[in-house]
Amino acid sequence: MAWDGALEELDSKAGLLRIEAHKKLVRYAQAVLHSDREELRFIWIGEKTRWMSIHIRAERANPSGARAILEIEDIEAPFSLTVRELDVLTLTAAGFGNEGIAVRLAVSQRTVTTHVENIFEKAQIWTRAGLAGMATDRGLLRLPTPGGSDSYPLGTGIIEQLTTTLKDIPPRKCRPVVRRPVLVGMPLSLAGRGMADAVEMLNGAQLAVEQINERGGVLGRELQLLTVDYDIGAEKSIVDAYTTLINSEVDAITAGYSCVEPAVQKLVGEFRGPYLHAATMDSVVERVRNDPSNLGNIFQVCASDVNYGMGLSRFLMELEQSGQWKSRNRFLVVLQPFWPGLNVGLAEIDRRLGREGWRIEVISDLPGEDANWVSIMEKLQRLDPSVIVLASYFYEDGIAFQKAFLSNPISALVYNLYSPSVPAYREELGEQANGVLWATTTGLYSDRIGNDFVARYKQRHGREPGQSHASIAYDRVNILAGSWSRVGNTRLFEKVVTDLRSTVHRGVNGSYFFGTDGQVGLAFPDDTNDPSISQAHLVFQIQNGDQRILSPQPYVNGRFRTPRWMIE
Repeated sequence: MAWDGALEELDSKAGLLRIEAHKKLVRYAQAVLHSDREELRFIWIGEKTRWMSIHIRAERANPSGARAILEIEDIEAPFSLTVRELDVLTLTAAGFGNEGIAVRLAVSQRTVTTHVENIFEKAQIWTRAGLAGMATDRGLLRLPTPGGSDSYPLGTGIIEQLTTTLKDIPPRKCRPVVRRPVLVGMPLSLAGRGMADAVEMLNGAQLAVEQINERGGVLGRELQLLTVDYDIGAEKSIVDAYTTLINSEVDAITAGYSCVEPAVQKLVGEFRGPYLHAATMDSVVERVRNDPSNLGNIFQVCASDVNYGMGLSRFLMELEQSGQWKSRNRFLVVLQPFWPGLNVGLAEIDRRLGREGWRIEVISDLPGEDANWVSIMEKLQRLDPSVIVLASYFYEDGIAFQKAFLSNPISALVYNLYSPSVPAYREELGEQANGVLWATTTGLYSDRIGNDFVARYKQRHGREPGQSHASIAYDRVNILAGSWSRVGNTRLFEKVVTDLRSTVHRGVNGSYFFGTDGQVGLAFPDDTNDPSISQAHLVFQIQNGDQRILSPQPYVNGRFRTPRWMIE
């Protein structure tokens, strides 16, 4: 109920109708808002001596304006009291003696004495002070005040008196209530390798935070991002970033791919708060799988790197079986720059494609960055594969390789992992990006939800998002907000973590379910055929500057095109 008496339904229409039938209750609620009281409890006797327990709470810091929450509960008469005994108890609680009560109720003093003795016996409380404390504590005070509210010193009487002068008293303004914002920590590599990807993550998370705050925040509190920059290639820098966030008492941490180091996972495990990341690495998930008691607060929101082998094998077989492409020699080369713990599913590629007559060679003696791609291309020319897989998540590697490849191309499909999702890839390469295939275990769907996200992101940031990390960062914040709302307290870490394990969230990148071994997101269709609990392992091709989904159904919005370098 608003301070001006306007009513709105909170829990049920029945409750609203009952309040409307007892207008006096609305006046009491208005009076509470005009007073300095935060709440009021009392007994109301309705028709046919129906006992009702009334609880009015003032919410003066409500974002939409001060309001009173009025709760009505049908009850049996406490201690089997009669209505007249409730009247006597109400006056006894205010300190009136038997003579004063008799005058107010217009009965004999002997009658009052009998009622008091009955109340003692029923409540098993043997002093008037004890009765007063019990009645006040349990809200066993009747309104309207028996005998009138004049000279009645307790809160119920004061509120009743205030109802007679409401028109002359302006609503009481409350002192601003400043509550600590809900903090989401976000470590980001904003100044080095992967910088453009980090900006995507930040933009997606900021959009989610702004939209949540527009809806009233989390549990009535503002949601804020707390970001810390780090050097993605220096373990100490990463550990320091996480330490800073934890010492700032964030309510959760959400990250891209900055938790591969065991020291970071140990630190986050000791934090105990929810940690949602998208490292996309089975080695990271395996630690959680093997040590759930210490790392059970860590969730990888997408499927792992091992899924890339399954997705690649499935896609190549689909291409051949559909007649859209045919390998000229069934020879595949994987280029794998060094990255600690990375496993892109080579065993799965060998198993699935090997039985189809494919040969697979892996070139893994490559540095983590600044590889000599010209030299690598010379080696590829000698090997002459029909498919080249670049197993690097960094768009810097993808751009450098594609430039070197097109300077001396061979008739082969170029298949990247994730990196062309970042807008910087297409922006720098321009037409040179056309024809490139790439996959991601979590990507932006081209459905109604995905298109709506793209429109809102573009309106906020002035450009369209990439195909993966902007949207998954957006989803991570919304996953946390949903869990906090269900639990009711951001600091009950154990309950929040339990809720995250047991619920499904439909986001921009698909559906998130963490009730799995290792608390890792599922890939469709390789981990499960159920899209309602998984994210599609999407395969894209860049065509005329646009990203087209080629696999899997039903997410496809394009058809494979033979790259120009394979035709000319």
